[in-house]
Amino acid sequence: GLLDEMVETAVAMAARCVGPPVEDSSEEGGDASWARAQGSSGPEGLGSPAAVRASSSTDGGLQVDEGVRARKSWDNFQEFIRNPGHKCPRCWLLRTSCCCSQLPADVKFRPRVSVLFHHLELGKHLGSNTAKLLLHFGAELYAAGVAEHDEELRRIIDDDIDGTVVLFPSDTAVLATDLVAEGAPPPRHIVVLDGGWRECKRLNDWINPAVRRCSVSGARRAQFGGTRKYGDKANASSRVQTAAAFVSLLEELGEDPSHVEAMKSALTHFMAAWEAQIRRSKTWVS
Repeated sequence: GLLDEMVETAVAMAARCVGPPVEDSSEEGGDASWARAQGSSGPEGLGSPAAVRASSSTDGGLQVDEGVRARKSWDNFQEFIRNPGHKCPRCWLLRTSCCCSQLPADVKFRPRVSVLFHHLELGKHLGSNTAKLLLHFGAELYAAGVAEHDEELRRIIDDDIDGTVVLFPSDTAVLATDLVAEGAPPPRHIVVLDGGWRECKRLNDWINPAVRRCSVSGARRAQFGGTRKYGDKANASSRVQTAAAFVSLLEELGEDPSHVEAMKSALTHFMAAWEAQIRRSKTWVS
């Protein structure tokens, strides 16, 4: 629960002796709570493409530019990669629980995969995040709100709008199975959003609305469990994290079965390592 996350974060911060003044997204909906096979209510506000980078928030009574916060989080993440201390810089778990040696090797996804992380996820780099597993299979990391990252990802998307999809269950999202119905070609580029539910809505708003949004129908929490809290137990079974949603996306798009199995194996090993680290199962955390 929250205490476990606080202890883990304290250990990591002690190891690197730095930490940005960011709000907590480690609980409700963190790591992109992909709750719905169908759509959700659409994002509100922040409709401009510069929203993630230029929006402001209140921190201690002061207006803090979101771009400044994003840059601090990115710098903090870079420092963590250089000096990870007691944590693994790849899986973000404590070194004593590192899962990297158990992850499948020499597997790279067919489509280009871009993971757009909300800066809080990178700034904190909590072990409970699952989107980082996609990086092991060749996905590219982008820090939302960092100008050069925003510009590069926008260029990549605009160069192939028709071949790009965003994994996000908006109210206009198309089921992944429908994307490839009747022999239609699968997407060439998949953008995966990672952060709390509120943050992912904002990230989705930032992306060109001409790009198709897609959702999955087969993801269930019982398959892989979860590392964070998502509301009440009544809804927990259908709410999954980023990596689990991506596994379902690969399956429903008809991707190479060996790649699907590799991703499943990676997530299974990660969950075992995570539960060993916190010394209890979190399969039915709500």
